[in-house]
Amino acid sequence: MKTQIKRVAILIIKFAILIVVIDFCFGLVAKKLFLSQETGKFARSSYVVNDSKDAIMVIGSSHAIRHYKPEIIEDKTGKTCYNAGAEGQQLIYHTALQKMLLKRHRPELIIFNIDEEFLFKSDIAFSRLSDLHPYYGEHKAELNPFLRLKSKFDDYKLWFKAYQYNSTIVHVLKYKVAPQFSEKGYRALKEEMTPAQLVSYKQHPPKKIYTEEMEPIFVQLLKDFINEAKTHNVKLIFVSSPKLIERDLSKNKSFTTIKAIAKSEGVPFYNYLNSKDYINKLDLFWDPSHLNDKGATLFNNNLVEIIKPHLP
Repeated sequence: MKTQIKRVAILIIKFAILIVVIDFCFGLVAKKLFLSQETGKFARSSYVVNDSKDAIMVIGSSHAIRHYKPEIIEDKTGKTCYNAGAEGQQLIYHTALQKMLLKRHRPELIIFNIDEEFLFKSDIAFSRLSDLHPYYGEHKAELNPFLRLKSKFDDYKLWFKAYQYNSTIVHVLKYKVAPQFSEKGYRALKEEMTPAQLVSYKQHPPKKIYTEEMEPIFVQLLKDFINEAKTHNVKLIFVSSPKLIERDLSKNKSFTTIKAIAKSEGVPFYNYLNSKDYINKLDLFWDPSHLNDKGATLFNNNLVEIIKPHLP
């Protein structure tokens, strides 16, 4: 019986060693492929985390990546700029990205594009944190507090390189075949909205990815974002970029809370959401939530006059 138990134990140990070796080898190959990306969302985030030395950094969701043109900001301010916007991501991701960025580089100014629903509960905000997994090896201390919000088991799963990189392989292959180019992170939308599209949007608005209930974790994360900038002596401004349809935001608890926090923390907040220069201007929008390139050009030419006083 003892001999049998010993034999089974040896087999288990050998199997465990084999798994570790396979995972290690997979990790080496996957990491090399991951870092070889030249376009796409991971190429952009890797630039921010590993290489950026830009004076101005834009952070935010798709409203950042589609609305902020580094070319205009650089031309008007004389400072280098990069758009670190990440489509589909929310406050928790942006706070983690800022943490990794400031570990290595201190920009002069961070422009944080604020979405009015940032503080509302959203399951997607947590599920999309897998985009941070490839950076876990070098940024464990920075990422653990965020990933634990998603799952207390992530610490254990992220021991395995295969788990860190398994969600990136498809993107690597996708952007090798069909590169997704950007202009220093900015991705232009060229088409203009039509009246028919606006009617369709009003009849069939997109499904919300959040519930209009405050998430205390997100409130704390916003405060953490502000404190992190202050700790590293980085100037920070909040901007809410334009939308097509005018709305009453006075009863939006998320937005009013963000404004109150910004005021109490001394963070300048520039709100363009209901700006008359953009409301109902179909020729400036790709959809009711996103400016097209024409609209983004107008927005950035206005924005630089706000940015300049905040630069050294």
